[in-house]
Amino acid sequence: MNDDLRGFIEKLYAANEIIEVKDVDWNLEIGAITEVGAELKSPAFLFDKIKDYPEGFRVAANLLTVSKRRQKIALGFTEDVSDLDVVKIWKNKLRDFRPVSPKEVSDGPVMENVMEGENINLFKFPAPKWHEHDGGRYIGTGDIVITMDPEEGWINMGTYRVMIHDEKTLSFFVAPGHHAYIMREKYWARGRNCPVVMCFGQDPLLWICSTLPLPWGVSELDFAGFLSGEPIKVIRGKYTGLPIPATAEIAIEGESPPPSIETREEGPFGEWTGYYASGSRIEPIIKVKAVYYRNNPIIHGELPCKINPAWHPIPIHSAPLLWTLLERAGIEGIKGVWVHGRGNMVIPVISIEQLYSGHAKRVASVAAGVMYGVAMAGKWVIVVDDDVDPSNWDEVLWALCTRCDPESSIDIVRGYPDTPLDPIIPPEKRERKDWTQSKVLITACKPYNWKKEFPPVAEASPELKERALRKLKTLYPGLFSLTKNY
Repeated sequence: MNDDLRGFIEKLYAANEIIEVKDVDWNLEIGAITEVGAELKSPAFLFDKIKDYPEGFRVAANLLTVSKRRQKIALGFTEDVSDLDVVKIWKNKLRDFRPVSPKEVSDGPVMENVMEGENINLFKFPAPKWHEHDGGRYIGTGDIVITMDPEEGWINMGTYRVMIHDEKTLSFFVAPGHHAYIMREKYWARGRNCPVVMCFGQDPLLWICSTLPLPWGVSELDFAGFLSGEPIKVIRGKYTGLPIPATAEIAIEGESPPPSIETREEGPFGEWTGYYASGSRIEPIIKVKAVYYRNNPIIHGELPCKINPAWHPIPIHSAPLLWTLLERAGIEGIKGVWVHGRGNMVIPVISIEQLYSGHAKRVASVAAGVMYGVAMAGKWVIVVDDDVDPSNWDEVLWALCTRCDPESSIDIVRGYPDTPLDPIIPPEKRERKDWTQSKVLITACKPYNWKKEFPPVAEASPELKERALRKLKTLYPGLFSLTKNY
């Protein structure tokens, strides 16, 4: 793992997975270069000498979301670990999870510089305006937001978009149903401000954990400590009492007053769906009490766009939890789980060994019910046989084309939770705030009652494939150096 964002960036330099880009404009240019880099599957970017800012005030982009290789570096996996094995290992970590609480320390790199009171100026940092139609400058895209439940006292860590309004005011969009949304509503129902800590550059493990839909009551900070093998070092906030990661690049403490006291117009913002689906909206704000930052700070930016949804290419944020929940529901015969589509959250695919009639339909029904976390989660649920690799979309498409009878293999079920970020919600539903969606359940399996009579697959045996691969490697050693399929 990594001690902080800088340690991870050093590893990316060593792996030729990041390039430095200087003399750029925070106004649209950083966003455009980041988007083009995503389209080209380029290395990550570290932007410096940004217009209007001193050298050393930097923005890092495309660190994790474009590249499976960079994601594996962040997670401590070697390249020979297959993508599906990463999901399996992560699923087992969820199964074996034992909380490791953060360790409180008195000081850390994030405290190298402090702004309080009248000295606070959020425009000290080169927060980009990412897209042309964005409503403002977004300092929070690869951020973490820390809140506490006022009743139960546990700490939540999530990732939400954060917009700068003025030198001392931020807003943050949180979709209904997210834990921070529930927590801040509890404070406001009591007429209290909601305390908030935000970090805008941090150990990538913290950001990864903040994107996981962990169950209510489970702290992402505790999970990050479990994954790293030691407690996450935190500093207790002077104004909020909340934990501040000690090695963060930039952190703020603030309070979010009830909407009846103050709100601001937030957005629009080009979201992970690839659309401006939710437009501009009146959203809660944060009055910043203090800003802490390291010398030569780095903003972690993860730009959502049409090509890059700003989530993880190996779906550790969705597939392992779905796999775990299916097993906890008593589903037998699961051989693999992957999630495709936007953000690797929309199209879960479950590979099973069929054990009885109706098995595949049962799996699809349960998966639709437990797949949750964000807008559009699990909109298309697909179940395939165990000879289909769920992480390989070509194989999944093959199963859809050859083992799916539309008349008997497809069901549409209505009324599942959704959010305003879904672009297909019609205007009349938006007007009445009906944030629901339908889900399509597809069983692309050999019919159980006659699967033995199903036509055999035309393919070479594993032994023949291995022999063929060895011969090709001998003839063309460089061509197959990265082959991991057999």
